[in-house]
Amino acid sequence: MTINIPGIGKQTYEHVVFDLNGTLATDGHISETLAIALQELSTHLEVHILTAGTHGGVDVIAGITGITPVMIQTGEDKERYVRRLSHVIAVGNGAVDTFMLNAADLSICVLGEEGAYTKTLMASDIVVQSGQDAVDLLLKPNRLIATLRL
Repeated sequence: MTINIPGIGKQTYEHVVFDLNGTLATDGHISETLAIALQELSTHLEVHILTAGTHGGVDVIAGITGITPVMIQTGEDKERYVRRLSHVIAVGNGAVDTFMLNAADLSICVLGEEGAYTKTLMASDIVVQSGQDAVDLLLKPNRLIATLRL
């Protein structure tokens, strides 16, 4: 996905890395609407979901999204995961997500039902209200342009 942001220039993104719980899922559950949106997003970017599996249900998430979450335990692990990719968008909300947001080319913080860790919020380029909003932002790049233009 390449977008031209006035004042910044052309930006190319190949991967989007999501935290699962608190970002895409609430209490370990993801909506069907969001699952469908993630499937659509996977036609534009390689979608990765990282989780420590706090609420379980990883197999269910994989089944409804078609994306198998990667089990990761620490913020440093998430950061290493993002750094081994290139042209990365990272999306998260918790303290454990701060490192990966700092490592990404574009970072989005979700201020959802679980809230957001203040340092993660400060590490983000964009803040949205929900995981669905984050996915929609990526599916409709003019929204990104409107937010990021200088």
